[in-house]
Amino acid sequence: MSSNSSERTVTAATHPSPATPNTLSTAHHFVPKKLTTKNYLFWRTQLVPFLRGQGLLGFVTSDTPCPSATVTTPTPSDDGSGGTTSTTTANPTHAIWEQQDQSILSLLISSMSDEVLYLAVGRSTSHEVWTSVTAALDSLTRASCLNLLAQFQSLRQGDSSPGEYLGRAQLLVENLLVLAGRPVSLDEQNLYVFRGLRPEFRSMASSLAASGTTVSIPQLSDFLQAQEFIWADEFSGSVSVPAGGSHATLAVGREQNHHHNGGPWHAGSGQGRGRGGGRGRNNNGRGRGGVPRCQI
Repeated sequence: MSSNSSERTVTAATHPSPATPNTLSTAHHFVPKKLTTKNYLFWRTQLVPFLRGQGLLGFVTSDTPCPSATVTTPTPSDDGSGGTTSTTTANPTHAIWEQQDQSILSLLISSMSDEVLYLAVGRSTSHEVWTSVTAALDSLTRASCLNLLAQFQSLRQGDSSPGEYLGRAQLLVENLLVLAGRPVSLDEQNLYVFRGLRPEFRSMASSLAASGTTVSIPQLSDFLQAQEFIWADEFSGSVSVPAGGSHATLAVGREQNHHHNGGPWHAGSGQGRGRGGGRGRNNNGRGRGGVPRCQI
């Protein structure tokens, strides 16, 4: 008997207890970031896995609907006719659901900063607050995404060095992912970055595009720096090349240097050796191109 009693005790202890609300007492460890108008994706990123891990995500997404407040059960009729009557009683699962939902609602409100707290005013369930936040801030995120994409598509190198230009491009890529939740593929990155390069770098970009090889922005930075170094080395003997100088600048500089060293179009140096620079036999006006002397 004692053995049977012991077995019954163990069996009773292993039965699951009735459903009780999760108080979310550890939520502050997993949801430390407060919602603002600029970090909706961060806020959502920390909340969704936490609620899913607790089995509570359905409350905010309405996949776990609220049970009815009452239940109706049929009972045999007392008049002995064999019929049944309906008895309405309070639904215990409704009270449990409501208590759990209020705990989630409290979590959502406590994770909102003052500037967005108005989104929770007048909302009585976690789903209502979640929907309010999503409707207000998700649209801002989409607008931010379109704005960042427009900035990326219109990005141009201009007078910037390759490093500065690619730094701006990398920042846009990161902001699109972090602030707008919009990853940018390598193909898109190459398309927008190549198009914004100065003309002297486009031949290399065209070669990469024709080869079908996609490169990351840090890899492209290495290529551009190498090309810039090669040009600087090629023209270092004739003219100093500013960082990111163009082909036109280099060509003009080389031509000017050539003229300075006595090229075919060099003007007279004052010593009578230039073509048309006043060269004459006795400076009496008979030299080619010389200026005649005034006869007195």
